[in-house]
Amino acid sequence: MRNLLLPLAASLLLASCTMDSFMFNAEPLTEYRLSTAVIPDTSRVEVAIQSEGETIYGYFVRQTDSLRVKPHPTIIYHHGNRDHLQLYWDRVELLYQAGFDVFIYDYRGFGKSTGTSSEQGLKADARAALTYVLGRKDVDSAQIVHYGFSLGGFPALYSATELHAPKALITESIFASGETLVQSGTLLNVPGSYVLEGAFDNTAPMQKRSCPVLLIHGTKDTFISVESNGQRLYDLARQPKTFVRIEGADHTDVPNVYGTQNYIDLITTFIRGN
Repeated sequence: MRNLLLPLAASLLLASCTMDSFMFNAEPLTEYRLSTAVIPDTSRVEVAIQSEGETIYGYFVRQTDSLRVKPHPTIIYHHGNRDHLQLYWDRVELLYQAGFDVFIYDYRGFGKSTGTSSEQGLKADARAALTYVLGRKDVDSAQIVHYGFSLGGFPALYSATELHAPKALITESIFASGETLVQSGTLLNVPGSYVLEGAFDNTAPMQKRSCPVLLIHGTKDTFISVESNGQRLYDLARQPKTFVRIEGADHTDVPNVYGTQNYIDLITTFIRGN
């Protein structure tokens, strides 16, 4: 009887609260302190853009003229659910080293960005980010690539299917839906609607998208399991699609476990080949 009551008690507890604070584990900042070891100050600019009355902050990183090749892709990096863009700066550095321009931004409530995040807020912020990038004279609109890490897979897929047809889409360690994310974290068959205010569905847009997609997922991801999320999304996706399992990688250490040069080569080969 005790073993039967434990899952029931856990279900009731989950039903009485929401995981939105877990979904958006934001940390506010008054100032970004970014390393200049790889990307010098002269190659980046802080920007502030408007998103439904909120101010969204980000950084546009541009290759020097001597390193730029044409056509020249620009990656819009949609980061994960923790902290702020400063936490993901090492990812931007890798993409910069690979030869790409990069725009990374903080969702509302993250870093210096104002407001509070939600499912609809993510969509609005993704629209604002894309509008900014498309408005730059040094960006080729046919060479935009969306990269979504973890939570960022949701705005990345939304952008790639609803806003603008990109050159390509890359996802890393993303969930199939809010429901599968909840089940991965609780080990219970709990509907996502019990604990999340939005569906956060990535399955429908993954099936809808027509651009080439590269899905990357660690085989040891204990936060978002590869089988019920990465593999499921790959199985649902239409061609052209590529799935790379990184053996031994957990949720956040894909580049390190795979090897930074292997990671750079993977991203470069995929983008240049499409």
